[in-house]
Amino acid sequence: MITLVGMNHRSAPLDLRERACFPEDEIEAALGRLTGREGVHEAMILATCNRVEILTRGDAGGAGPAVRAFLAQERGLDEEMLERHVYVYEELAAARHVFGVACGLDSMILGEPQIQGQVKRAYETARRCRATGPVLDRLVQHALAAAKRTRSATGISRHAVSIASAAAKLARSLFDDLRERHVLLLGAGKMSELAARHLSSQGVASLTIANRTYARASTLAEALSGVAIPWDDVPAALERVDIVLTGTAAAVPVLTREAVRRALQARRGRPLLLVDIAVPRDVEPDTNTLEGVYLYDVDDLQDIVDEGHGERRRAAEEARRLLEVEVVGFDRWRQVADLAPTIAALREQLHAMGREEIARFGSRLARLDAAERATVEEVARALVQKILHRPTVALKAAADRGEAVRFAALYREIFGLEPPGAGEEAAGPRRLIRGGKDE
Repeated sequence: MITLVGMNHRSAPLDLRERACFPEDEIEAALGRLTGREGVHEAMILATCNRVEILTRGDAGGAGPAVRAFLAQERGLDEEMLERHVYVYEELAAARHVFGVACGLDSMILGEPQIQGQVKRAYETARRCRATGPVLDRLVQHALAAAKRTRSATGISRHAVSIASAAAKLARSLFDDLRERHVLLLGAGKMSELAARHLSSQGVASLTIANRTYARASTLAEALSGVAIPWDDVPAALERVDIVLTGTAAAVPVLTREAVRRALQARRGRPLLLVDIAVPRDVEPDTNTLEGVYLYDVDDLQDIVDEGHGERRRAAEEARRLLEVEVVGFDRWRQVADLAPTIAALREQLHAMGREEIARFGSRLARLDAAERATVEEVARALVQKILHRPTVALKAAADRGEAVRFAALYREIFGLEPPGAGEEAAGPRRLIRGGKDE
């Protein structure tokens, strides 16, 4: 059974998402511990600034409670509190959610394109440590390909804005003319780079970049026609810039209230805009209480509405319709794949019957030579294959109609087959059991 347990910007507050987020360098080890748990056969962890999601394929009973307990244990969270903020999807609802996430339909800013790359990297990490298998491989690969096709067909990527562009728009809303404004970028990651590119495109007066690794800051500064400074020079830079955009991967704030307070003394009343797009947050939240300081984090950016909002929503509706066709295609593949144990069991039972009947008439066949006996055995096998043909075709046709689970159960009852083992046939699509909504 496919199960997805997660939280996003709608279901959980920022402080909880910060605590639940898996650092990138810890994900492989966490996947090893998760797939080592009984009943979990495949897994993938997606951890971004706005969501933490754990996708698994496990035994027919569903892995929701087990994965929720795993998340609580791994991140040191209270499980009862966590239960109030996570959503759980199973089977078809889980697949539909993965397709929607990959296309940006579940993002804070509808249609943002960065999530597709984040899903791809999460999948590559899971594959690298052999945490995925045939079902999740098929699901995620199909979702990524479908997202690419859907973006091209609907134009949703042309209308979408990312957290990075929202940060630039926020700066434009506070400063009428960015051409006279000086920007300090803390961190040189992908999201920070995107935000800096958006600001640079607005013609800012200067762009200064600081990163713990100076070489990375220097490379990015060269690409963006900016200036790199050592990390130790950040306090001095705070005294002269107008906008600070921060997006490091630090586990604790890199910009304290006290550091900003000291910088204000040299600014002579000039306002300072701090845009913190990091999770965990880079700027201490109470920095916002300082006079002349305007601090916004990733949750604040949700309130920004850009001029293409209507176009994106219309494109998103078309995208959902197209993705639903893709989801149905995946579901048909899954149902056909799930029929394999039933078909194999039926084939084995009928061939065993043929062998038993030949053995029962062994004394009468004793006078046959080897060639004649082989002919009898071949006739028995051919007869079994002919008997199997129509039931097998009927089962596959049932899968095409979305009735594979019901027909497989019926066949097992009619032919007296044993129930499938753990992790073989799915128990069929189940509705959302807590949180979120079945999309």
